[in-house]
Amino acid sequence: MLRKSIAYRVILFVLMKPVVPHSPEHSRQLTELETLKAEYVKQWNNRNVLLEWGKPQLEALYYAKIGKHQIELLTLKKEVFALKRKLEMIQAYINRAEPINLPVIELLVELEVKEQEEKIAREAEKLEAANHLLANLASPERSVELRKTFRHIAKRLHPDINPNLPDEARKLWDAAVHAYEYGDLESLKAFALLADDYHTQPPIDDELFITTQIQLLKEGIKKFIEEIAQIRSGFPFTLEHQLRDEAWVSEQLSAIGLEIALLNAQKSAYEEKISQILQNYDHV
Repeated sequence: MLRKSIAYRVILFVLMKPVVPHSPEHSRQLTELETLKAEYVKQWNNRNVLLEWGKPQLEALYYAKIGKHQIELLTLKKEVFALKRKLEMIQAYINRAEPINLPVIELLVELEVKEQEEKIAREAEKLEAANHLLANLASPERSVELRKTFRHIAKRLHPDINPNLPDEARKLWDAAVHAYEYGDLESLKAFALLADDYHTQPPIDDELFITTQIQLLKEGIKKFIEEIAQIRSGFPFTLEHQLRDEAWVSEQLSAIGLEIALLNAQKSAYEEKISQILQNYDHV
């Protein structure tokens, strides 16, 4: 009976405890905090979409339309340069009245074009990746759903706007990021269901915490906006509209084709000159 009486008084005390209303300024800060959280996730997502979707797809479009011809051009430039250097080294042997040492010349030329060959190899890798990406693009509907689901998870698990989440939630966030990067919509949907269990509210009575969070979110949003502007000011976004303009693409290909024709002519001339010299001079 005594226990019941004590319990009753405790409950009555809690129920009758006066609720201190928040000041208008405190309520405004809470509203601002929620607004900034949504804006932070939005700008963070915008940056990620540019880096993980927009940029790779635009680069793929560039390599599919122009890049493969640029690789052919780079290869020809390397071959013409190598022939020119070979001819110059052969001429140096002739000027010294020495037998032309072709193995040494070819080794030296190979060393000189090594950097160009590495650049061509890198461009070829990009072309291969572009072809793979274009051949395996997700449907627009799937891409939209993927981003929407990930944004839902970010609102609940992103550590910048949910600093008090437990370790299990942070591991779930890392798994969600990995699934998003690989376009795994099915796993992402499952993670979204689990993320709802970790949705937390800030300690609404801790004014210092709320003020600090507001400042951090504002700085983060500003940083994301600056990063987005920087990303958009570089390749391939500087060519975004041109790549969708077939007339511009055709003009670029014509210019590249003309340069390739000129390089082929130079290549033939160097090959013929070297052949003539080797017929008339001793070489090893």
